[in-house]
Amino acid sequence: MTMSRAAAGDLLDARVQFVAEQMRVTPATARTYLTDEALTGMAREIVFGFADETPGADLMAAPRTAAVPVRFAGTVFAGLGEVIRILLVERDDLEHTRDRVAQVAHAQSYLGLLIRDQVATTGFYDEPSVQMPPALLLRLARVLETAADLVEAGLIGYEADPQESAGLPSAFRRDVDLLRTMASQEQQ
Repeated sequence: MTMSRAAAGDLLDARVQFVAEQMRVTPATARTYLTDEALTGMAREIVFGFADETPGADLMAAPRTAAVPVRFAGTVFAGLGEVIRILLVERDDLEHTRDRVAQVAHAQSYLGLLIRDQVATTGFYDEPSVQMPPALLLRLARVLETAADLVEAGLIGYEADPQESAGLPSAFRRDVDLLRTMASQEQQ
C-alpha cells in the first residue's frame, strides 16, 4: 500500500485536530500524543480497512458471488473514467498520481473483463446481471468514495465542466452505497 506525503499529512492533521477538539487542548499539545505507537495503530487501522478488498488477490480467479446489474456496472465503469480525470489534476507528485491512475485503470479493466467473461442472467435483480468478486466491488467503492471527497474539496477533473462535476459527489456516494450493499449480499 502506498500513500502520498500530502495525503498522509492531511490524515495526521485531521487526527491531531480531532484529538485537540475532544481533549479541549491546542493542536500543539494534541500533537504530543501522536506517538510511534499511535502512528502504528493508525497504519494498522488503515491496512485492516482494506482487508476485505483482498489486496494482491487475482480478481479474475476470485469467487464471483455478488450479483451486479449490467446497467449499474456500466455506470460504475463510466464513473471510474471520471475518477481518472479527477486524479489527473490532483496536486500530489507525478509518480504518486501515475500510481493512482494506474490502479484505477486496472480496476476498470478488471470490471470490463469480468463483464465480458460471462453471459448476463436474470435473477436476483430481475434484470440482466453478472457475478463479480465482492473484493472488486469493495475496491471500486473505495475508489469512488475517495473521488467524491476530492470533488467536494474543490477538485474538478481534467477538462471537466464544473457545473457537470457538481453532481459527481452525490452520484459517487450513491454508487458507493450500492457497491457495498451488493458486495455484502453474496449469491451462491
